[in-house]
Amino acid sequence: MSQNWIVGVLVCVAALYAVWYVLPAAIRQHLGRLHSALARAPACTSSCGSCGKCAGSPHGESAKVTPAPEQAITFYRKP
Repeated sequence: MSQNWIVGVLVCVAALYAVWYVLPAAIRQHLGRLHSALARAPACTSSCGSCGKCAGSPHGESAKVTPAPEQAITFYRKP
C-alpha cells in the first residue's frame, strides 16, 4: 500500500514539474509573488548553446559551433 502512495506522489511531482516547465513567464512571475523559487525559469538542459544562458557562452551570446565532418558508416555481414 505504501508503494502505491510513493508512486502516486512521484507521479504528481513529475506532472507539476512538467506543467511548470511549459508555463509562460508571466504566470511564473505571478507565482513568484507567493514564493521566490517559483519565479525562476527552468534551466537550459539541452546544452545546445543557442539560448546564450550557458556559462561558457561569451557575453551572453551563443558561440558559433562548427559541426564535425560527416563520416560514412560501413556495415559488414558476418560469414
